[in-house]
Amino acid sequence: MLMHSEVLESTHPELRLHPLSWLFELFNVLKQFIVPLLFLLFAGRSNSYEFWGLVGIAFMVPLAIARYYTFRYQINDDHLIIRSGLIHKTVSNMAFTRIQNVTLHQGILHRIMQVAEVRLETGGGEKEEGRMRVLGIAQAKQLQNIIRGHETLNKSTPDSSIQSDETEHSLLTLSNRELIKLGLISNKGMILVAAAFGASMQFDHAIPTKIIKSAGKWLWNHSSELSQNSFLSYFLGGLTVLLVALIIVRIISIIQAILHYYGFELSQQDERLSIQRGLLNRFSGSLPRSRIQAWTLEQSFLQRRFHRFALRVDAAARGGDKSEHLESHWQLAPIADEQHIETIVDSVIPAGSWPISIWQPLHPNAWKREFKKPAYFLLIPTVILAYWAWQFAIIMLLAYPWLWIQSKQWAKHAGYSYNKGIIAVREGWIKKHWRFAEVRKIQAVYIKQSPFDRKYGMATLFCDTVNAGSFEPPLAIRYLPFDEAVSLHNELSRVIASQ
Repeated sequence: MLMHSEVLESTHPELRLHPLSWLFELFNVLKQFIVPLLFLLFAGRSNSYEFWGLVGIAFMVPLAIARYYTFRYQINDDHLIIRSGLIHKTVSNMAFTRIQNVTLHQGILHRIMQVAEVRLETGGGEKEEGRMRVLGIAQAKQLQNIIRGHETLNKSTPDSSIQSDETEHSLLTLSNRELIKLGLISNKGMILVAAAFGASMQFDHAIPTKIIKSAGKWLWNHSSELSQNSFLSYFLGGLTVLLVALIIVRIISIIQAILHYYGFELSQQDERLSIQRGLLNRFSGSLPRSRIQAWTLEQSFLQRRFHRFALRVDAAARGGDKSEHLESHWQLAPIADEQHIETIVDSVIPAGSWPISIWQPLHPNAWKREFKKPAYFLLIPTVILAYWAWQFAIIMLLAYPWLWIQSKQWAKHAGYSYNKGIIAVREGWIKKHWRFAEVRKIQAVYIKQSPFDRKYGMATLFCDTVNAGSFEPPLAIRYLPFDEAVSLHNELSRVIASQ
């Protein structure tokens, strides 16, 4: 991306944003002030000073209109020029070959007015010069097709294992039935329920007690068998409240899954994976396969009952744009069976590399390290409770047998693999977790040893990929025998250096 201070001459016409783009620019500003403004209006002292916020927002209207008149873009043969700025003018020249991704975002208002927000990712890290708010949906798709078409004509893939395929075919689609399963499996509704519960307690701290007592009284009045035991009625009232809360959580989770992933389709065309999803807010984006750095596969206890997995990848992110770092964390399959997971993985890495059939075990004493961390953590509060409330200390001591069983089972199911150019690690017992990456994507490999590791003769091997801004930690193989960790480190270092 090049920055110019002079207007570049071209025979191609300059284009403007959609005529209603100023309205969306204004809405974007209002979103930052709506919460404090509502707080002032409804929780203030009802004096005239609280309405100065409305006066300030009124000044945003001419600024939003000015942005519409000063923002122009120009589509040339091999690059895109964007001009913006009222006082401080900026001219950005983005070559099509440098644009890594084009995503279209549509909210409810976008879809009603047939417009879309276009975001261009170039790897430069500048936030605004790659964002066009907003274009007509036809113009947005035309720009997206021009950039992707130019990429197809000028592609050069160093990995010979990835075959060029200009036809687009689907890798995964989610039906409404699968979305309902996703809602039943996930616990995202718990966040909204907890937030609503916490907000209600700000007005009345006794709300939990009142709810349980109300349920208990209802049972008291409707069951003659409970009329002789008020404690039992309140106990069952608490269980009733818990059951109702769980039902509400599941219903909210199903609604969230449908809103977020309705019409989900993961497709492959040439060197890109494309995703479309969303009921009210529609997302349409694509991810170059070359940007995928690492994979994370998960299977919770409920997912195991449904024979389903969740797959996400870490993508090489843009530098500097912290507000958009979530786009480096792609959910390729929020829910999918084993066959679809294998198809998706094989579309990027060499075919036959996944699933892995042979796993190497960790250090024989790995379970001790996994046991001692939470055991030592619980030791201090247990000692304190033994002095102040010995009954609760006894309850906490009952956690130690569970920690012992959990550590044993964790070590039994944990392992790692290095085969066919893939480095992988698996962990978990009740909730299983796999993380893997191609060795050619690894940028650094290093070994760490804590004092406890040295005591047991083990070490942890870390493999870093290009992944700025992701929530995922580096690929780590914990509790390896030290000599084995050194040998694997040397082998990976040799392969990385030879590339």
